[in-house]
Amino acid sequence: MKSNLKWMQLPDEYSSFDRSKFVILPISYEKDLTYGIGSAKGAMEIVKASEHLEYYDEEFDCEFFEQGIYLEEEIKLCSESPETMVEKLQEKVASFDSDKFVVSLGGDHSVTIGLVKGLEKIHGDFAVLQIDAHSDFRDSWNGSSLNHACVMRQIVDKHEIVSVGIRSQDKDERKAIDKNDKVQTIYAFKYSFDKVKEALLSLKSEKLYITIDVDGFDPSVISCTGTPEPGGLVWRQVIDLLKLCFEKKKVIGCDVVEFAPEYIETKDKKQQTSRSRAESYILARLISKIVSFEVRSA
Repeated sequence: MKSNLKWMQLPDEYSSFDRSKFVILPISYEKDLTYGIGSAKGAMEIVKASEHLEYYDEEFDCEFFEQGIYLEEEIKLCSESPETMVEKLQEKVASFDSDKFVVSLGGDHSVTIGLVKGLEKIHGDFAVLQIDAHSDFRDSWNGSSLNHACVMRQIVDKHEIVSVGIRSQDKDERKAIDKNDKVQTIYAFKYSFDKVKEALLSLKSEKLYITIDVDGFDPSVISCTGTPEPGGLVWRQVIDLLKLCFEKKKVIGCDVVEFAPEYIETKDKKQQTSRSRAESYILARLISKIVSFEVRSA
């Protein structure tokens, strides 16, 4: 049965696939997580929160929805193997025309592997900017190389990477990263806007994909995630960083992953906690800012 949900509950003229530049891809998937669980439910809570967004972006003086935002049906992959998940997401993304800007919502971070593989079919070469608390550069974790802790290791063979906000990693990850000239890491304790700008300008590719693990934010902004790490980025830092990406590169798509909503049981129903509801809205707002950046950069 087809869902009646639409991004921001936009009218048909701004939410049909044919008329929309932007495609929101909600993905329900989590497998062999490291600590907290619940990221499979994150995408749809962000979608629901989008209903309460304003249509207008005050920073760029634009009504960003006017180019159209289409919401795909929820892609339910929790019962699939990591290999099948990657294959299905690759096929899905590769089916879109190059003029579509796909914003994917996770799901745990391993979904990025399939998304990037799909975009390779469309765009060929591109760099990847990672906002994250963790390096995600393990060869294998929990018996799989397609685990959320291995995402960037799976991507690096074909793509330059700029990792921003890192503040938790294994010693072996650090050694592997330091030896790899395709990876630039801007650790949270050394973060500066100028360092991000320098890293972006040094990339060989003009095209850029952005992957945002929400634990890249400080827990004072986003705390509903599997492994919240103190000392992360705050809202304005992330917005300014993303704005820079769209100014300096051709951004081809993005994902927002690892949001794990919290729930409480009431007498009548199960509902999000007030904190989780606020963070759902914050992330919906983040998507609206990303769409605005693309509208203004086109």
